Amino acid sequence: MQETLKKEKTFQEKLAKLKKMPDDVDLNREIAILYIHRHQIEKAKPIREKMPDDMDINREFGIFYLSKNEIEKALKISEMMPDDVKLNNEFAMTHLNRGQIEKALPYSQKVLDKDPENRMGLLPDLHLRIGYTYLGMIQNSSGEVKEKNGKNAVKYLQSVIEKYPDSNVFETAQYYLGVTHSLTGDFDKSIEVLEKLMNHTENERMKQSAQSAIQRVKQLAAEAETSEDDN
Repeated sequence: MQETLKKEKTFQEKLAKLKKMPDDVDLNREIAILYIHRHQIEKAKPIREKMPDDMDINREFGIFYLSKNEIEKALKISEMMPDDVKLNNEFAMTHLNRGQIEKALPYSQKVLDKDPENRMGLLPDLHLRIGYTYLGMIQNSSGEVKEKNGKNAVKYLQSVIEKYPDSNVFETAQYYLGVTHSLTGDFDKSIEVLEKLMNHTENERMKQSAQSAIQRVKQLAAEAETSEDDN
């Protein structure tokens, strides 16, 4: 409660300052973004009209419109700043949340192209989300499509593990990779990945999840072996 009151007091102080310094660019930008974060979009619009080329304000408007599913409005902003890493990442994530992998990939590629060194820290989460989306597609596919989905899931999840071992999604990527291998029938590889995770993680919940997954994979492997013997 105290933190909320403190933030509101600070915000009101900034508004009072803006009245005295209406042409201060940085202050206008800060106030506009605060309005957007407070979902007071109509109050932010006059500032955007005054500063139509401000990338930070436009980016925040684009992200807001995406969160409200106003895709066309977000697209218009994207056309103004097609190479903006954060906005492209938001577009990719929005499409991934809808399971629209083909629409997400062009935006994710722009993020990678413009920030290959991951200076903005977006790539681990983005690659994890792409890998997870492909993982979800494995169960609803078969034949060559299933194999392709599996390979793509492995590709993106493995990239998190190999390139971003210090990221906060490193262990989650390991877990999903283990699940991916189990769904594609590579039970030995699945167990190997999950056992490695279980042995090094300090997160008890993750350890239990990995242990439970290993038990399920071993059961699936046994059932598959029995089925082969019967045939």
